[in-house]
Amino acid sequence: MSATLPNLDMDLARTVVAIADTGNFSRAAERVHRSPSAISLQVKKLEDLVGRDLFRRDARSVALTPDGEIFLGYARRLLKLNDEAFTRFTEPPCCEGSVRLGVPNDAGMIAIPDILRRFAETHPRVEVAVLLDRTVELERLCTNGELDIAIHASETAADGPNIIHTEPLVWIGARGGIAAETRPLPLALADHGCSWRAMALGALDGAGIDYRLAYRSEFCQGQIAAVAADLAIAPLPLSVVSDSLVRLGPEHGLPPLGSYRMSLARRDGAGAVAEALAAHVAASFRSIGERGTRLFA
Repeated sequence: MSATLPNLDMDLARTVVAIADTGNFSRAAERVHRSPSAISLQVKKLEDLVGRDLFRRDARSVALTPDGEIFLGYARRLLKLNDEAFTRFTEPPCCEGSVRLGVPNDAGMIAIPDILRRFAETHPRVEVAVLLDRTVELERLCTNGELDIAIHASETAADGPNIIHTEPLVWIGARGGIAAETRPLPLALADHGCSWRAMALGALDGAGIDYRLAYRSEFCQGQIAAVAADLAIAPLPLSVVSDSLVRLGPEHGLPPLGSYRMSLARRDGAGAVAEALAAHVAASFRSIGERGTRLFA
């Protein structure tokens, strides 16, 4: 008779997935609500349990070993089955159907992955229809009842219960790039109607800085691509700063941009499913704000 195999702790599996998704112990710790030191201990415990090295570590990042890639596949399958089983018996009856979510073109690509991940974990049987569009159009569709929830981006929205996120808008350029030194200043912007575009052009006009529209994209990922290639600079949220994208400021002759706000609107009578999604939207933007506070305070 073979020896009984040990049971795999779901927390360990969840930690492996978090590390693989974020590529960093600190960001993985935020996702699973543990300290980085606790994450390190979990990884050591798991590697001792399976008798294999699952991660390669250096000073700045973590990568999966070949054994780690194999284990990751098992971990994702185990967690999916675990979450489906618990959700099947704990989810209230109202959590089926569909919900329509409107997100601004600019902020949508930054926040939407985390929003959808959170909601899918707790409401796997709900169909989510996502529309990316300009803020003014999202407001109209939500008012007309064509969207259940709409996220609005604005530099002037007043404080209130519907405000879900406030973040500095900053100039972003490629690390070591020269685009910010070029005149006319090359810009990567969204189309007319984008509040970030209006804030940026207003600041440059006020400072008397000559500029040109070098690249235009209705999605901020298109602007980020132009910036990463050092073809332009762009007005983007502070949370976009990364190893390859840096914040530009007065030392580059650029004016401050201020902050922008995100607010959440619901159609009348949106229902329980829409309210559940709204809670996940607020939580995702709250995570972005908390991360930015820790990194840039």
